[in-house]
Amino acid sequence: MEHVPAVQFKSSNKAGALKMLDAIDHAKDAFFAMTNLTVDAVSSCEKETDGGWNVMLDAIESAARMGDNDLLVTYEVRLSDVGELLKFTRIRRYHREDRDQS
Repeated sequence: MEHVPAVQFKSSNKAGALKMLDAIDHAKDAFFAMTNLTVDAVSSCEKETDGGWNVMLDAIESAARMGDNDLLVTYEVRLSDVGELLKFTRIRRYHREDRDQS
């Protein structure tokens, strides 16, 4: 199933600050808009002391024919407390067979 990004990147809750699931949705939208890749997993999501969010997303960048040698990526997406994209960084690129066992 392909992820279709939302048009609006602002929080829908009345206080204006994003809740965790909103932050994940916004991070996925930004990720898709920047890479045209579908998110396979959310590695982590944590609220920062300033109210913003740091979300780590994993995706298959290039699928291998046999699957064991897929090229995977992890991106860090940093959002403000209202969903503004502040940082978008690929932090890891690796083959599935090389993944950590943790």
